[in-house]
Amino acid sequence: MPAPGPRVLFVSFDFLLFIIPVLLLAWALAHVPALRTGLLIAASYFFYMAGPHTEPVQPPFYFVGLLLLSTVLDYVCSHRIAAERPRFAAGDAGARRRRNAWLAVSLVGNLGLLGYYKYTNFFLGAFADICGAIGLQVAVPYLELALPIGISFYTFQTLSYTIDVWRGRLTPEPSFAKFALFVVFFPQLVAGPIVRAHEFLPQLHRPPRLSAANMSQGMYRILLGVFKKAVLGDWIAANFTDAIFAAPDTYTSMEILLALYGFTLQLYADFSGYSDIAIGVALLLGYTLPENFDRPYQSRNLGEFWRRWHMTLSTWLRDYVFFPLGGSRGSPGRVYFNLWLTMFLVGMWHGASWNFIIYSNVHALAMVFNRWNRMRPRGPVTFGRSAPWVVGLGLLFAAVLGLGLQVLQLAWEPALGLAGFAVAMFLLVAWLPETGGRLNTALHVFLTFHFTVLSRVFFRADDLDISRKMIAGLLRFDEHLVRPGLLTPWLAAALIGGLAYHMTPKRWVDVVAFRVFRALPGVLIGLLFALLALGVHMLLSSGPRANIYFQF
Repeated sequence: MPAPGPRVLFVSFDFLLFIIPVLLLAWALAHVPALRTGLLIAASYFFYMAGPHTEPVQPPFYFVGLLLLSTVLDYVCSHRIAAERPRFAAGDAGARRRRNAWLAVSLVGNLGLLGYYKYTNFFLGAFADICGAIGLQVAVPYLELALPIGISFYTFQTLSYTIDVWRGRLTPEPSFAKFALFVVFFPQLVAGPIVRAHEFLPQLHRPPRLSAANMSQGMYRILLGVFKKAVLGDWIAANFTDAIFAAPDTYTSMEILLALYGFTLQLYADFSGYSDIAIGVALLLGYTLPENFDRPYQSRNLGEFWRRWHMTLSTWLRDYVFFPLGGSRGSPGRVYFNLWLTMFLVGMWHGASWNFIIYSNVHALAMVFNRWNRMRPRGPVTFGRSAPWVVGLGLLFAAVLGLGLQVLQLAWEPALGLAGFAVAMFLLVAWLPETGGRLNTALHVFLTFHFTVLSRVFFRADDLDISRKMIAGLLRFDEHLVRPGLLTPWLAAALIGGLAYHMTPKRWVDVVAFRVFRALPGVLIGLLFALLALGVHMLLSSGPRANIYFQF
């Protein structure tokens, strides 16, 4: 799944050669804002062009022009929108139309590029698949399109800026250079966090401060991120999960389940590790980026999970999709539709395939259930109130059975088992009180965590056929366990330790461990980084891997 052939990546010696001179020059120019901004823009464009390879086609270097195009497009559109503000405020209908037209230019330009590069082949293939399902054979072209690295991230970032100017919440940035740095700032350019203009642009108008607190916090976040990414992410993937996802029909049910646990940890470690390093590098440069993760696997329900996972994407879609649709206002049906569509788009943002269609709907419908379960009246189920339950459970059973038989191509027995399991989990979650003691909380966390684990089948599998084999393997319930040598003691320790670390109180890592780190002598901190670098080199003999989210 990770793209091969990385070049300048965070967890690489090449990045060390890149970041040291950038840091030294950036602080040497701290009192010359124009030159410092220009340096960071140049460094960001270099970092982008020297980034990882992607599959199936490597983007040509001139794709950097798309990044420049997005920058210029939203800079111009935002200024044209703002220029119409006085006439719009006076009630000029023409000004309203012109403002909306410039917003439309930004939306069509940004989303058009994103849709073309990311979804064209999927829509063409989906059209052919649907025609085939109704008996029509249609030949569609396959375009050799390279996905520009980071296009999903910087598109959302620039769009939010233009929309906020249109809403009157922002005044356009007068300096094109500062706006360009906001768009291309290299620590978060290719995989987030997604930064809002009001969070970052004001920092560019203040002199950067070199403080011991920021340096310590930055180094600590980098150390933590490298460990997550290299050990809990890449090492587990290279030595365990990749092999099972490549040929799931050759592994036992227990091995497939352990691979799902492994990928669940790997995905978190890979993405949150990248975010940690991005936040740390930004701190070393004197800037603050928003947090992107908050112990998501400790969530008690799926709504809480999405408030803790990739938080900058979740809040972006909340503010620019869910609220404009009406949010929680209106009839219950409309609110559920708003929630479903927003969560469906969250899933589809991650990728264009039938796997992600299923993944998106599974999470979107689970979010709808989560809201219904919170809002429904509690109390004994009377005869008059039992009919909706019977109908709802019947529909759930039929939907999951149809998914199992028609989409996953399971035999009747495992398909019935899958449908029965879905109904049983529905009833269990609905029966559990929303709040309660520690045991109640632990049950909610356990169920939410395992929902995310099982749904990762569709996130990780390369295609729908692999998903079918993974699920069929899980439902075999064969008596075989884990073959000797597949999961070594060190790998098992990393898997168990990584999941246990995630379940610890956040304060233990963010406050207590950081306090210990700050108390260490500088020489010992340097030795710690050297040992980590040596360990990464020994563990990852084939070199560092591109982050999973680079492909999104």
